[in-house]
Amino acid sequence: MTVKEILTLVCEFVGEREILKKFETEGELSSREQEKVEIMTRCFNLVNQEIASDYLPFLTRESVDTNGILNFSELKKSVVHIYEIKNRFGINLKFKLFPNFAEVNGHARTVVYSFLPEELSLESTVEAPCNLTERIYAYGVASEYLLIDGLSEDAEIWENRFKEGLFMLSRKHGEHTLPKRRWL
Repeated sequence: MTVKEILTLVCEFVGEREILKKFETEGELSSREQEKVEIMTRCFNLVNQEIASDYLPFLTRESVDTNGILNFSELKKSVVHIYEIKNRFGINLKFKLFPNFAEVNGHARTVVYSFLPEELSLESTVEAPCNLTERIYAYGVASEYLLIDGLSEDAEIWENRFKEGLFMLSRKHGEHTLPKRRWL
């Protein structure tokens, strides 16, 4: 899915029919319409970072070669949270987090961390984790866009749908086991 596909849904949700028609026919946008699309793109980037930092972490595993101090600036992406650091044998190492680095007890070889996604443009491809659909993204973007537009009551409706969609993705699926019964 691309950012443009998500913004097409947003245009349907918020009633921007002219922009929707021009997206579908590849027509030229006026300066006012282009300004609205840029606002929607900024809203998309806000929602994407909100999802990554608050709801569904975007995880990555990276190989490192460090002894004692792991500087976050040396990692490829901007770090939100470190989940595990392992040595060359795959054993978890103890570590202590600081604002710009992690102090590691041992020689680190791999690190698993969550990161903030980069800013995307209109034609960029979105890498969505955990079966996150364009519909859920569109709910969040519509909410942010309507808040900027000053329609807070409508924005609240889309925000509720956005949060419900994220909740449904984050809940556990599958078999739930209960503890065995005991006689008292």
